[in-house]
Amino acid sequence: MKKTKLLHSHPPNEHEEDEEEERRRKDMKPYILQLPNHLTVEIFCKIPIKTLIQCRCVCKSWRCSLSDPEFTKYLFSETPTCLLLQNSSSRNPNSSGLFLIDLDNASNRNDVVIKLHKDPNVPTLGVQIVGSCNGFLCLYDRINYGRFYVSNPVLGESLTLPKLPKEIDFPFLSGFGFCPINDVNAYKLVLVSSPSEGCNQGEIMVLTVGSGGWRNVGNFVYPFPFGYQSCGIFHNGFLHWISQCSDNSVLICAFDLESERFQELPLPPWSLEKPLISLGVLKGWLSIFVPSKGNVNVWVMKDYGVQESWTKELVLKQVIGYSASSSATQVLKFTKKGKVLFFQKYKLRVYTPGKRGSIPAAVDGIPLMVEAFVHIPSFVSLNDAIMDLSSKVKY
Repeated sequence: MKKTKLLHSHPPNEHEEDEEEERRRKDMKPYILQLPNHLTVEIFCKIPIKTLIQCRCVCKSWRCSLSDPEFTKYLFSETPTCLLLQNSSSRNPNSSGLFLIDLDNASNRNDVVIKLHKDPNVPTLGVQIVGSCNGFLCLYDRINYGRFYVSNPVLGESLTLPKLPKEIDFPFLSGFGFCPINDVNAYKLVLVSSPSEGCNQGEIMVLTVGSGGWRNVGNFVYPFPFGYQSCGIFHNGFLHWISQCSDNSVLICAFDLESERFQELPLPPWSLEKPLISLGVLKGWLSIFVPSKGNVNVWVMKDYGVQESWTKELVLKQVIGYSASSSATQVLKFTKKGKVLFFQKYKLRVYTPGKRGSIPAAVDGIPLMVEAFVHIPSFVSLNDAIMDLSSKVKY
């Protein structure tokens, strides 16, 4: 019997052929690359930072997802904070640079410490971290006077900021943060000069990153000497400094990055005994750490600006020994296992709630003496994050 060739009543059109070709290409991809984008993002938020850095090199789609500012916002909301350590010892310059510590998501000891590559455009020695915000760092070069940088340490990008129009004597107050302007985050660097002899006023200088230069926005009347934290703590659109003097008077000064004006914040109801007080941010709340008889009282402001919302969240019992009695204690974070990680006298230490005393943090591969900062890495380029960029980002 003669075979008859069957004909399609509706021959495939170009659109159907394109869909078939797309299905064939999709079937050739590994299953992980076929997942919907929202599932991929959720997976990204649960894996170690070290693995995330490697994921950027897998394919273009992953690189784009990780570099998306919206993903960064989601990462900030879902991921425990990391720590950024800077070598503070001049005895071992080979250990200089930055170390990213991921204690919560790391699956093994090799993933805990990430030695970040040195940025050739930013000096290594004599550089002070002014602040960390949205994965970006502001750095001050103490050797080359008046030179500031903004960098993304994970991507190895940096931007050299305009020099100050005139010399400002060190020490000075400084801070780095952002405020939204026309739905874009405007990153700002703030400096407050020390009062000159016979005067209690300092100049307030503001630089909007990406703009032409520095602006003098007024004078600040110093109520009394500031505490050991010269770098402001950024929270809720404000930079915060704590000030105290010999008669135990204490004040929290807050600089509004939008209005560019100072205001005073209320204090918690405590009794003071001339302690070394410090500020921080814990669980999304402005926090204050008050030493008292070998302990450290941790207060948090649960409703920003409302004095009655100050709550004593925790007491770190017997964590201040004789050797640390002259230094402030900075509580950095609560780990997933319920431990408290704090910074004291250039050392990382761990406190277990309900117990007395603390132990050194068992983290291999970090310098002996460090400065510690709370930090969440970002894969967003400075070019995409800074409005009206007038200087070219360097890689």
